[in-house]
Amino acid sequence: MCRSSDRARLGLTALVGALVALPSAALAQSAAATGKSPLTLARLSVVEHRVELGKTDARWQQAVEGGPLALGEALRTGPEAVARLDLPWMALTLSPGSTLRFPDSVLLQATLEAGRVLVEAPKLEALKLVTDEAEVRGQGRAVVRRQAKSTLVTCLAGRFLVEAAGAVVTLTAGQGTVVAAGGSPSAPQGVLPPPAEGLWPALDPVFVAPGEPLELRWKGSAPGYQLEVLPVGSDVVLLQRDVAAPPVKIEVPWQGAFRWRVSARDARGLEGLPSADGLIAVDSR
Repeated sequence: MCRSSDRARLGLTALVGALVALPSAALAQSAAATGKSPLTLARLSVVEHRVELGKTDARWQQAVEGGPLALGEALRTGPEAVARLDLPWMALTLSPGSTLRFPDSVLLQATLEAGRVLVEAPKLEALKLVTDEAEVRGQGRAVVRRQAKSTLVTCLAGRFLVEAAGAVVTLTAGQGTVVAAGGSPSAPQGVLPPPAEGLWPALDPVFVAPGEPLELRWKGSAPGYQLEVLPVGSDVVLLQRDVAAPPVKIEVPWQGAFRWRVSARDARGLEGLPSADGLIAVDSR
């Protein structure tokens, strides 16, 4: 976990070689030819709470913020953990209870075994994300979940393709799809709108001390919600929770200015669009 001063900077994007865009087989051959360790694919720019790195020999060890992730390795997060992986052209943020692998296979891709991942690829097409039910690729921002042998995809910005059972659907901003095991993607549909009423704190920031409980409130009757906390001026998610209904208590351990937002989830678990930001100021004085 980073100190508060580290969180204030957030200048942690890794500058790794352009070779990561090559097929993984070529990377492995290059590493073998030079006798060096596997080439770095991504770097961990955020490690909050318990995050473990799965090595190529199947050992799991505590992940270190700023550390590398290579082909053939995996990442998993504990029940309250968040981890962010930075690649040269995109980022992947893992929510609590997630497992993501990077197989050392012919084509470079990531495999989501369980949980939730936020895909951010604003300028170039994202690394293909694979689950047991579907394949997801595209450009922009999307949320991919795997739960109960289903894959749920919401496009937040840009355009994403979801393929399963020989069928492909295209999602644009505000659309989602659900893929059940062995089935085709459901037709693109509009996701739930952002919660808009009763948000508190809102644009008038609430001041709390580090680690002091803060109750977040909003109005809504959706079956579930997801909320996240980010620094002001940054899209780096530091805290993410799936919750049943408001109000929800959280604790922000870092000093600084933060924003929070919430999204509704429908009966299947498909995420909607995020609400407007509310502001939180954390100060120990």
